[in-house]
Amino acid sequence: MRSRLNRSPTWWRFSIVCSRTESGRSEDLNMNISGRAVLVTGGASGIGLAFVRQLDRLGARVWVVDRHPEHLAATREALPHLAAENRFLQADVGLEAEAIAAVEAVEAASGGIDVLINNAAVLRDQTLASRLGKKIRKHSLQDWNETLQSNLTGPFLMAREVVERMLTRKQGGLIVNISSISANGNPGQSAYAASKAAMIALTVTWSQELALYGIRVCAIAPGFVETAMTRQIPPLFLETIRRRTPLQRYGTPEEFGHAIQFVIENDYFNGKVLDLDGGLRF
Repeated sequence: MRSRLNRSPTWWRFSIVCSRTESGRSEDLNMNISGRAVLVTGGASGIGLAFVRQLDRLGARVWVVDRHPEHLAATREALPHLAAENRFLQADVGLEAEAIAAVEAVEAASGGIDVLINNAAVLRDQTLASRLGKKIRKHSLQDWNETLQSNLTGPFLMAREVVERMLTRKQGGLIVNISSISANGNPGQSAYAASKAAMIALTVTWSQELALYGIRVCAIAPGFVETAMTRQIPPLFLETIRRRTPLQRYGTPEEFGHAIQFVIENDYFNGKVLDLDGGLRF
């Protein structure tokens, strides 16, 4: 019987290929923001909207994808010049058909996506199981599935579709995944923490797979930020978090606008996570 140790596993063959110079290598992008086509999922509120505002100020051509029509309507009013150029799309990126349609629409309008920011996410706080008096409450499977579909399947689908088109054009680019401090584990966030930890694993994996083609992949991991999502968290817990944060405050969405500028314009930042959490540690 042939020893397992003598077999050449797929990852090892891939590593050998990546060590060679590919004749069809994609063109590396010097990622100055001005003029770049950027697609932001979940871009109509919170941190995503901060990304959109900052990138728009810096001269990027920004497209906003969001599944919430009320958020899109408010953002259209706030950024009328983007609305005039039809830069807003409603889509649930966790659904394959809608993710593909969104990427196809932005590709056609932009001539080619340079940067994808995987920001769309949901938060459904629940413990795995808990006792309430004489009742035992279990984590909802529906909430688990919906969280992973939005927070993990969605980024996978969007990255897959965007990268396919980058490879077709033989053009480099950038994928930015938005993770969270909860990737380290956080009580009451089984599904959310699992999805955000997986985003870091995908960031490392994709960065190693795609560097060959001139495509960088990196991540930003926010701590607790003043957004509608964090307002879903019980106030007592939020106050405890604020006190435990060395800077004694939450982050602001605007601070993440500056972070996305750094991540995009630093061409050597790859396969890494930018932790932006005020020094908080769980």
